[in-house]
Amino acid sequence: ELIGLITDKKHEEVERILSNRMTFGTAGLRSRMGPGYLYMNDVTILQSTQGLFRYLEEMDATLLKEQGVVIGFDARHNSQRFARRTASVFLRHGIPVYLFSRITPTPFVPFGVVHYGAAAGIMVTASHNPKQDNGYKVYWKNGAQIIPPHDKGIASAILNSLELDDDAWNLD
Repeated sequence: ELIGLITDKKHEEVERILSNRMTFGTAGLRSRMGPGYLYMNDVTILQSTQGLFRYLEEMDATLLKEQGVVIGFDARHNSQRFARRTASVFLRHGIPVYLFSRITPTPFVPFGVVHYGAAAGIMVTASHNPKQDNGYKVYWKNGAQIIPPHDKGIASAILNSLELDDDAWNLD
């Protein structure tokens, strides 16, 4: 898609999607799937997860390393792929991951967080939004959606984690 924009000389659109970022808030991330930092894609998922990992490690490294995270995904295009990318970041750091093996209703993730005593949960879904969208919802260790100040702390950690780890593309 990005190559098409460049080929079609749509330079303003290229600049827009590469010069702006999605904003991480209390609902996590939600945007159209597409190229650039403004949209949901493999790169923005990896960057966001690297930032979330670093924030969780800073908040409670012991809980994170011992109890891990719960990750689920819905039936949207790329949801399972994004969930696997999310899991790979935590696994590379030796963090236990409870990754649902199939399409999961959103409430199963916060339930899993509480049930397993996990440090956090991530649900890849855009709920009721248009089919071209996807999202990344984060739940705190109590099973609730994140609230201030955690939303701002995670957003800051993401901005400090934009350079992808050397093995970020490895799904093994």
